[in-house]
Amino acid sequence: MAKRRSVLLLGIAMLLNACGSIGSFRMLSPQLFGMDKVASGLYIEPVMTQEQRDELSKQIAIGRTSVERFWGEITTSPYFVACVTNICAARFGSQGDRATAFGDRAIRLSPNGLIAPLVAHEWSHVELYHRMGGVLHMEKIPRWFDEGIAVVIANEPRHSQENWLEIQRRGLSTPALSELSSRSDWISAVKKYGETNVDDPNNLRVVYSVAGRELRRWLACSGASGIPSLLAAVRDGELFAEAYSRLGCTGTDR
Repeated sequence: MAKRRSVLLLGIAMLLNACGSIGSFRMLSPQLFGMDKVASGLYIEPVMTQEQRDELSKQIAIGRTSVERFWGEITTSPYFVACVTNICAARFGSQGDRATAFGDRAIRLSPNGLIAPLVAHEWSHVELYHRMGGVLHMEKIPRWFDEGIAVVIANEPRHSQENWLEIQRRGLSTPALSELSSRSDWISAVKKYGETNVDDPNNLRVVYSVAGRELRRWLACSGASGIPSLLAAVRDGELFAEAYSRLGCTGTDR
């Protein structure tokens, strides 16, 4: 019964995922759709070389360490489905995304997502989903908060504080946090601000950078205990905005 429930919840997470599609349901059983299980929790495309396999395992370990460092401990153990060709990635539901998390159960890595920062970013989503208690509680927190934590944990240069300063220096238009509340808001903002053009080296990815900037600001006030205290408060019925303001600095810098 517990296993059946887990499969059902994973299926729901795939339906609700921003990049989800019919192909994503292949994630439920990767081996049935041609993937090799090479370790507990790791399914890879068979054409992956031994060198690529070793490097992937290394990157997953580094990503895991980043998540553990932030949270203090990891409460999740998602399995990974890793592709080295775009055909494979599309077969498992990718629509051009580098990496995607599905609830607290699975992470898909596309050919350009087989790196530690992407592992850490998606594992952050997995961990937060689990700690919040699933999809119903996740709806109580804004999307920018979820993405902001992932940005902080992954610590990618393209979403860094230095990147934010460059965004300001150029005077680029950036979204307000109120534009990034729901999943649909986030998707719309990513399109509106041109963040879907991932191959453009001049794209400073303002949407993710805004979320990361806000979380870094808030964490500087709340300290290490801020996130778990906030999650507990929201799970217990306090409104996110009230808990966020109470535990961090008053207001935002935006």
